[in-house]
Amino acid sequence: MDGVNRSGVTWCVGVALSLTVLGTAQGVLAADWVPSKPIRLILPYAPGGTTDLIARILAGPLGSDLGQQIVIDNRGGGGGVIAMSMIAHAQPDGYTMGIPSLSAHAANATLLRKSLPYDTEKGFQPVSFIGESSLVLIVPPSSPAQSLEQLISRARETGKPVTFASGGIGLAAHIAGELVKLQAKGTNMTHVAYKGGGPATAAAMSGEVDMTFAPVGSVLSFVRAGKVRAIAVASQKRSAKLPGTATMIESGFPGFVMADSWGMLAPAGLPEGPARRFYKALTTALKNADVAKRLDDQGVDIAPSTPEELRRYIATEIKKYRDVIVAANIRVE
Repeated sequence: MDGVNRSGVTWCVGVALSLTVLGTAQGVLAADWVPSKPIRLILPYAPGGTTDLIARILAGPLGSDLGQQIVIDNRGGGGGVIAMSMIAHAQPDGYTMGIPSLSAHAANATLLRKSLPYDTEKGFQPVSFIGESSLVLIVPPSSPAQSLEQLISRARETGKPVTFASGGIGLAAHIAGELVKLQAKGTNMTHVAYKGGGPATAAAMSGEVDMTFAPVGSVLSFVRAGKVRAIAVASQKRSAKLPGTATMIESGFPGFVMADSWGMLAPAGLPEGPARRFYKALTTALKNADVAKRLDDQGVDIAPSTPEELRRYIATEIKKYRDVIVAANIRVE
């Protein structure tokens, strides 16, 4: 009996040591994963937009850290669904990643839930949140409204609908406009969809529409040049870039916080090695002073996160967008 006990102890100790060595070896392999070919970074929009600019700012430092070229692959169309489908169905081997607009990704989960070729949450492995740009409400410089309250009051007095532009159904600017309509009960408001945020902003500049929401960074130069007027920012506190502009909350819209946001996603099932390596490379890049300045110039507030924090953020955004989409009865035609 004593011999059995000793041999049992010896066996247990041997197994424990083996598992410890194996676990350590796996940890080392995970940390030391090195890509052996270029990495494709899929974007759901055409070149020139904020998502594209973010990706190109990050591509250099990411490529240097990983030792491979980052190839930007712009796959616009379908409200982002084409690109997200490509990411979801790619081999989870570390050679295909994506940077979506998380607001559009969240909206599509409800707007297109019956036809999406992927699961919005389970089809992707989160890597890290990148950052966000709060939406700002802008009006034409010719508008007599100096505040959102004045804009709404004037519409109620005249009986004319307030027209608001967006770059497409379900995008952040559209959802924000519909949320104003829901909260400003009794105000007649009409959505006008354009093919992209640029044309929507141009419509607000020219007076073709009464207002639109846009990321702070994308319209800051127009505000400073007097081509549009900023009357409210959809952030928790006032923007450092527009300190004289009230928040939507200050303007009488409780809890009104809306932003365009971005994160890096990989196909679900990405092994631990590349997952940890990409997380390390991306968070390191976001801490780089030059990268931080260039993103700040684009109006992006950097906020790297853990993969689990990004997963929870996406789930929260899906619920927030779903609540507005259902309440406003928004449908894709």
